[in-house]
Amino acid sequence: MSVTEPPDDREQRAAQLRAELAELEGEGEGEGATIVPADRERTGWWRTALAAALIVAMGVLAPLSVVARWAHDEVSDTDRYVATVAPLAHDPAVQSAVADRITTEIVSRLQVQAVTKQAIDALAAQGLPPLAANSLTALSGPLTNAIEDFVHRQVTALVQSDAFTTAWEEANRQAHTQLVAVLTGKDSDVVDVSNGVVSVNLATVIDAVKTRLVERGFTLAERLPEVQAQFTIVESADLAKAQTAFRVLSALNTLLPALALLCLICAVLVARSRRRTLVAAGLALAASMLVLGVALNAFRIIYLDAVPADRLPPDAAASIYDTIAWFIRLNLRAVLVVGLAVAFIAWVSGPGRTAVAVRRGTSRVVAGARGGSMRAGLDTGRFGVALDTYRNAIRGVVLGVALLLYVMRDHPTGGFTIALLAVAAVVLLVVEVLARPPSHEPS
Repeated sequence: MSVTEPPDDREQRAAQLRAELAELEGEGEGEGATIVPADRERTGWWRTALAAALIVAMGVLAPLSVVARWAHDEVSDTDRYVATVAPLAHDPAVQSAVADRITTEIVSRLQVQAVTKQAIDALAAQGLPPLAANSLTALSGPLTNAIEDFVHRQVTALVQSDAFTTAWEEANRQAHTQLVAVLTGKDSDVVDVSNGVVSVNLATVIDAVKTRLVERGFTLAERLPEVQAQFTIVESADLAKAQTAFRVLSALNTLLPALALLCLICAVLVARSRRRTLVAAGLALAASMLVLGVALNAFRIIYLDAVPADRLPPDAAASIYDTIAWFIRLNLRAVLVVGLAVAFIAWVSGPGRTAVAVRRGTSRVVAGARGGSMRAGLDTGRFGVALDTYRNAIRGVVLGVALLLYVMRDHPTGGFTIALLAVAAVVLLVVEVLARPPSHEPS
């Protein structure tokens, strides 16, 4: 004998089922209705502690990973290195510093005053009147200044020419060990590292200047011996510590990013609330990139203080630092964008009131666009039904392709990352607009 539920009980049960379905699908009208079910928390205090520790570890490893990739790529990729330092040939501060250095080296070796004295002594021995000898001696100072000004103008003209730009790039391509020397301490024929000082040999440029001076009638330059002048890049008593850190980071350039990603995955897996953990991890990743940016600015001050102004003017030293650190800043911006994107996606998919309001607003916009297209006679037919049927799979493919493009990009920039996310969002939005439930399939 079967027992039939009273009509009121059946109606109450049906209403309850409809309310639960509406909550899961985001169609509920109540204040607490959500598009997706709430992130169910798991028990265990240790989960929160372990997830927090893993996020902290990721926050430490992420900036180290960026620096490690920079250290490795600047050493292993000659083209990238040349592309990094090539703009220095056009930097006015660096051009001025190189011109001043070369001029000083040449004029000091010309010994104009000594040559003038020798000439006066020789003339005096031939019976030159004392008054004339004294007059020539007094002219030695202005003569030296005039020669120095002439040499400086010729050097500056050479340094500002296309010939110097070509020579600078070619010299750096042949002497790719310049940056390696800065951070590893290995000497070369072009770079000398000793007593905490890293300097580049300007002999090639000086030879070109000597040829230019002789061609312009300044034959005294032919007497110049080979000049091994050094152009200081870095001078610091802590250079040995930097070299050790560089060697370690360069060796771990692949392992560090893998460990950072592993920490993120493990944190999400063990956390009591995976969605909130993703939000925290994304924000922690972005914050770690901001810390790296602050650290770069702090090291910039340390670097400028470490280079004496008499060896390298502060403006030239600043240009050199900013050029070398440009690659790090480029990558930290890209990682910063990724961290914020992860945090936003995890947050907007959650049960919070603001997130629900954002999703509802987006759903209304999509529904309005879909309805407008249908009223305009745009019926996607079976294609729209297929989009609706495989909507989740399509989302996964789009996000997977975006992630793959980001990973395959040699060195993604912040702009590239934003553009990639924007394109993925547009594709997903188009899929939502074109998707049609089976009921809209033409009969």
